[in-house]
Amino acid sequence: KKTRKHKMAELEEVENPSEWYNSTQDGGDTVIFLGEGGIQHPEGEVGRDGVSQEQKGSEQTSSSQLLDGFKAQLSQEMAGQLWQAGKQSTQNLINTYAHIDYLRPYFDVEPQEFMNRLLKSFIPDTKVGAPQQAPSELYGPTMLVFTLVAILLYGMKTSGHTVKDGTLMGTALAVCLGYWIGVSSVVTFMSFLFNAHLSLLQVLSLIGYSMTAHCTILMLSTLFDHYGISTMFYLFLLIIGGLTALKTTGILISRSWTLRDGLVLSGIAVTFHFLSILYLRFAYHKVYEGEYINSNCESNDRTITTLVTKCIMTKEN
Repeated sequence: KKTRKHKMAELEEVENPSEWYNSTQDGGDTVIFLGEGGIQHPEGEVGRDGVSQEQKGSEQTSSSQLLDGFKAQLSQEMAGQLWQAGKQSTQNLINTYAHIDYLRPYFDVEPQEFMNRLLKSFIPDTKVGAPQQAPSELYGPTMLVFTLVAILLYGMKTSGHTVKDGTLMGTALAVCLGYWIGVSSVVTFMSFLFNAHLSLLQVLSLIGYSMTAHCTILMLSTLFDHYGISTMFYLFLLIIGGLTALKTTGILISRSWTLRDGLVLSGIAVTFHFLSILYLRFAYHKVYEGEYINSNCESNDRTITTLVTKCIMTKEN
């Protein structure tokens, strides 16, 4: 019987190779035939873990969407926080430096003290070894800049100087403020490289008070030009410009670590000092000087001719 049952089972396996076959004998073992290709699950049928392929794909898609949404939300929150932080810092900066009360100490100078500093700008300090005192205020330099603007504007108007794009006032302001702020920035940068004991406020004040020479030289040379004495400009440049340059040189050297560093700083400042005076003189006063001398010579020639004619007519009579 056992042999016959085994033969019948083999025949059924050949006829139905993909079907499951269970044969028992007296509650014996269970025989399961999976066929050559094993069990093939149709589409949508669950696997060994009890989860279909469609469910797995949908779960992966939903998790990736959640991750992308979380990243986008996190980026938006970080961008918003950065924007708020930058806006707050900018507002604090504006509130700090745009308030007029913070600038008031730099312009709180008595008139007598201002006059003393103007006179001291022509007197070089002879102290050696100790750092010389540098002023730290902006009232005096600002007044000197506006004074130089007025002198320069007068020279441009009397000399017939014209500006194609802009006005004479704008040109004068741009030249004077550009020199003051530009040279101060250069000297401050060089003092930072040489580790000199100078702040930006001190350099602005120092360069500003050295512009006393610009105002004095240009004003006096303009007055002497009316009398045809143009060589007085060079004398004023040598004396007045030299005194203010020595004053600036002494302060820069005394506040530098070494003599070499002080000489480099003072050399840069003094070079800009003299070049600016020469530029302002010959750019805005040379035309005026030439026109005045020519007109003066023509008037003298006419006067001499008139006198000679009158003398001849008198003798004839």
